[in-house]
Amino acid sequence: MANMASVSKSIVLLVSLATFGYSLYVVGRLMMFLSTPRSISKAHTWIFNLLDNKSRLETAYGPVVFDTLYVMGFIFQHSFLKSALVKKLLANLGLSGAERTIYSLTSSLCLHYLILNWLPAQSIVLWQIDVDESAPLWWTFVITHGLCWVVIFGGSLVMDLPELLGIKQAYYDLKTYGPPINYKSGELRNLYAHVRHPSFVGLSVILYATNVMSVDRLVLALLLTTYMYLAWSTDHKDVAYQKVQLQRKKLELKAH
Repeated sequence: MANMASVSKSIVLLVSLATFGYSLYVVGRLMMFLSTPRSISKAHTWIFNLLDNKSRLETAYGPVVFDTLYVMGFIFQHSFLKSALVKKLLANLGLSGAERTIYSLTSSLCLHYLILNWLPAQSIVLWQIDVDESAPLWWTFVITHGLCWVVIFGGSLVMDLPELLGIKQAYYDLKTYGPPINYKSGELRNLYAHVRHPSFVGLSVILYATNVMSVDRLVLALLLTTYMYLAWSTDHKDVAYQKVQLQRKKLELKAH
């Protein structure tokens, strides 16, 4: 029985490593999805100019409905798999060490599905800035998004990326150690209790600082920022802790 348990935990560790790679791939796809400068072709613009307001709404209705369902599916998965019910079920199945891996894998699958199936609704556009015709505007857009992604990735490293994606939990379970959270400071436990993803501001800027704010992009931005605002509850202690840890990481990198 002990050997079977060890083999099972080894498989979970291998799956967690594969999930880590897949999650990074999906995040890369997400970066391209959210941060690639957008444009509406002249053909589309010409057609939309001919449509009256009712026709524009009817053209956008289908994509908005489906896109909303995609986002709500992602939000449901993101919340439901953190529930006490799921945690208890996995514990009863002896899969406590795989809990974070399962969460990361299903999150990545839902996000990947959303990216692949997203439907643009460009008949209604709040604003459009042609960055292709202006190098300063293009660089402003790219640098702004780049800095926001750096902040997000930096925060992920501070918050322990291998644990965030489930590798540490699987490894500690294989070695019969306690959960990784047990070895962390009270300040970090407090932060994890409030939020497990870094930079509300950075992601919000990425969502809204788009050169083409079509109605589908607005739906995505509103739903995700509302979800983040309701789900995250960081306080001043969490902010101070992250600042200290980020400074330590910088010093470590300089030392190497």
